[in-house]
Amino acid sequence: MSNYLESKYLNLLSPQLSLFKRKNDTLYNFRCPYCMDSQTNLNKARGYVFVKENSMIFKCHNCGHGASLNNLIKHVNPTLHKEYVMERFKDSDRKPAPISPKTKTEFRFKKKANYLKTPLGKLKKISQLNVGHKARNYVMSRGIPTNYHYKLFYAPKFYEFVNLCEPGKFPNIKFDEPRIIIPFIDKEENLIGFQGRALGKSDLKYITIMLESDSPKIFGLDTVDFRKEVRVVEGPIDSMFVENAIAMAGADVSGLDMITADYNFIYDNEPRNIQIVRRIRKTIDRNHSVTIFPHNIKEKDINDIYLSGRGLDEIQEVISSNTFKGLAAKAKLSEWSKV
Repeated sequence: MSNYLESKYLNLLSPQLSLFKRKNDTLYNFRCPYCMDSQTNLNKARGYVFVKENSMIFKCHNCGHGASLNNLIKHVNPTLHKEYVMERFKDSDRKPAPISPKTKTEFRFKKKANYLKTPLGKLKKISQLNVGHKARNYVMSRGIPTNYHYKLFYAPKFYEFVNLCEPGKFPNIKFDEPRIIIPFIDKEENLIGFQGRALGKSDLKYITIMLESDSPKIFGLDTVDFRKEVRVVEGPIDSMFVENAIAMAGADVSGLDMITADYNFIYDNEPRNIQIVRRIRKTIDRNHSVTIFPHNIKEKDINDIYLSGRGLDEIQEVISSNTFKGLAAKAKLSEWSKV
């Protein structure tokens, strides 16, 4: 296929590609149509089309999504894609078929992640949902960074999905409901559990399902580096705004005992909550570091701090500047606590 044909259809598609620019004859730049790029900075454009091995390839440097030009056109404009396929067919029909080389060609395909071989792999990722979809709207409303949109999924029938993962878990699914799936994945990319976050009114905002009973109820095991300081927060969504973080699915931290690391625990900013004050005190007694937010931080948790207007770098600075251990932590806790 000629680069001329690919260039022609990329230019026809360009009005639907926000901030489209032609950098040179073989490089084009625009906002990613898969992750929608930055929602806080509408001038950021991290999607690129470039020529590789005589074909045009799309790659987003924000969400990491890659695609052929064929699939990019199909995703953005299915009608134009039909025209492209037809003209490509005619174009190839006019040319003599290439002579296959006799030398053996080795093809290497990236191995499919283990967690995608489960029923989870049949669900749509948040990044694949149409703009305006209720699940995508919820994720956007929480300000969740776009590099997590491909790691969150949408289950239109949550209880049915759970029963596919663990047969018989919910015998009665008459009142099924849609939920966002937050997967718990281990270092070997195995799905060990997940949380389902309700999208509508529900008595249970979160439902946690563990598929491996002996695995710790921890989100983020697949990405955390235990050789560095590990930030431990209370919920998966909060962990998405913090460097090298994991999240506890509940208040039980016993699952961390099996993993040796330098932990810094970041509990919710609720000085009048006696349960949280007790947890912080116990964590200090276990000789772990804790983050105790200063009085000028009024928000309840890290997600709320981000939504208040503080950027990710500022959040890291707040955490680093307000982390204590031992006697210093006990003194700060006494100053912070209102119970």
